[in-house]
Amino acid sequence: MMKLHEEKKEEEETCRCGKCEVGEKNRCGKCEELEEKNKKKKNIVDYEYSSGEDDDYVWPNGERRRTREEWARYYKQIEESEGFDVDPFTGDLELGLRGAEDYDSEPIIKCAKAAIERFNSENNTSYEFLKLEKITCIIASGLEYRLTFRAADGETEPKMFQAITFLGIDDSIIVDFCRLKSTASL
Repeated sequence: MMKLHEEKKEEEETCRCGKCEVGEKNRCGKCEELEEKNKKKKNIVDYEYSSGEDDDYVWPNGERRRTREEWARYYKQIEESEGFDVDPFTGDLELGLRGAEDYDSEPIIKCAKAAIERFNSENNTSYEFLKLEKITCIIASGLEYRLTFRAADGETEPKMFQAITFLGIDDSIIVDFCRLKSTASL
């Protein structure tokens, strides 16, 4: 079970007029307002979600939305990986950063090659693209790709790279950056 509402542990508010005490008959109006407000705070009921409610996420055509657990995992993956390692999720209608599995897509391979060319020119190296490992994508007047791929320079073991590229609707490619993937995230 997952709680959708966490009750905040708030202290009861008390009147600050300095003249009244709780239970006193002649209280100021502020005291009565606060007492009513404090009663309402105590009556908050938590809604608990159960996975049985996931049936509500299926559309009549068989496609479905992500469940709450899947959304939680999705946002955690985005936060932990800067959007590079997001699991593919097919059959949904939501937009946003999506994992993709188009590893043989020529336009995506062109984006990875443009990224490694930029890395080479900025770092005076000669890496060559080998293979796409992970792809995430978001639609934005074209396609922004977050690519994880292998490249080698012929002298050392292949290395893992990460790049953010943009493939415009006119097939233009813009490379935001290309970097070696940190070993902490391998």
